[in-house]
Amino acid sequence: MKLTMNRIRQGSEEVIIRYREMTPQIEAIADMVQGTGQKLSGIWQEERILISPEEVFYLESVDGASFVYLKDKVCRVSGGVGELAALYAGRGFFRCSKSMALNIHRIERLKSEPGNRIRATMENGEQVMISRKYSGQLRQILKGGAEGEEE
Repeated sequence: MKLTMNRIRQGSEEVIIRYREMTPQIEAIADMVQGTGQKLSGIWQEERILISPEEVFYLESVDGASFVYLKDKVCRVSGGVGELAALYAGRGFFRCSKSMALNIHRIERLKSEPGNRIRATMENGEQVMISRKYSGQLRQILKGGAEGEEE
């Protein structure tokens, strides 16, 4: 499969998928672009629920268990924070400390703190501290692209 990407300065972004035959791989790509792709499976009040990554404010690892924080609930999920942040990086997830990752699309405001740290206030009012190790990467993302990202 050939991939062609063109950076545009003006106009609307668009994704065009050209295929000879619809395959599961092509369907998965379309689902990801449309935001309907893979969901997280979590446990909330002893029930298994499916969670859209866009609903997640941040991920946290506590005593070896991983949790996703939604608007009004916390669910336990399988997988480590680093693994989940990498899996959903294309949907705005960013590693902000050793034990946390946040969804940059759910940040309401940012404030610089001493020690080159950044305080992120999420849409639900929660405050998350971005460690100095990861603050430079966030600044790069906000300027228009992660380090190493090709144009």
